[in-house]
Amino acid sequence: MKAEVPYAKQTVCSPNPLARFSHRTRHAVALRLATETAPPRGALLDFGCGDGHFLRQCALRRPDLRLFGFDPGWEGASSEGCVIVRSLAELPDHQCDAICAFEVLEHLFESELDEFFSESRRLLRPGGRWILSVPIIGGPTLLLKELNRCLLFSRWSEYTARELWRASFLGIPAPRASDRKGSHKGFDFRQLEERLSREGKVLVRGRSPFPWAPWWCNSQAFYVAELRA
Repeated sequence: MKAEVPYAKQTVCSPNPLARFSHRTRHAVALRLATETAPPRGALLDFGCGDGHFLRQCALRRPDLRLFGFDPGWEGASSEGCVIVRSLAELPDHQCDAICAFEVLEHLFESELDEFFSESRRLLRPGGRWILSVPIIGGPTLLLKELNRCLLFSRWSEYTARELWRASFLGIPAPRASDRKGSHKGFDFRQLEERLSREGKVLVRGRSPFPWAPWWCNSQAFYVAELRA
C-alpha cells in the first residue's frame, strides 16, 4: 500500500512549478476576497477550515473580524485568533456576515450540499455573503492534472481514455466518482454556479490562476454571492 501523499505536497508545495503556482494563486485570491468582502467588525465562518491556516491569515490581515471555523473531518485545528466549532448547531442564527468554503463543496453529496445551503441561510445575516471556490475539472488543464498525478505521485488516472478526451476537449464531464470525499472526478463547476444563482445573487465570478482567460484554461472558479431574501 502506497503512503498517503501530504496535501501540501500535492498543492502549495508541489514539485511541479505550474501546480505550485496555481495553488498558491488560489490561496491568495481566497484571502483577498474574504478580507475585502467581510464588513468592519464582522463575523466570518470558514466551512471546511482544515488546520485553521486560512483563518490565521485572515486574523493577521483583519484583526477586527470575529472568525469561526468548522471542519468535521479534521482534528486538532488551531484556534489561535478564531473559534473552532465541532458542529454548526453551536452557532446561533444570523451569526455570520460571510461564509467561506474553499475547495470543499465539490466533495459533498447532494444531501450534504442541501444541508450546507440550509445552514448557511440560518447563519447568515440579511445581506450576508458566500465566498466560494471549487476546482474546474475539464478542459486541457485536466490532462495536465492527470499527467502530474501519474508522474509525480505514481497514481493512475481515474478516467477512461474516452472520459478524459470528452472532458478535456468537449467539456463533457465524466460520471461522478463514488468516493466524492477523495476524488474530483466528474465534478462540474457550472452546476454549482447554477445552484448558487438560485440561492443568492452572484456578485463576483472569477477564475484562477488566469482571470483573463476562458474557464478551460483555469483550474479554479471563485464566487461571491449575496443571500437572497
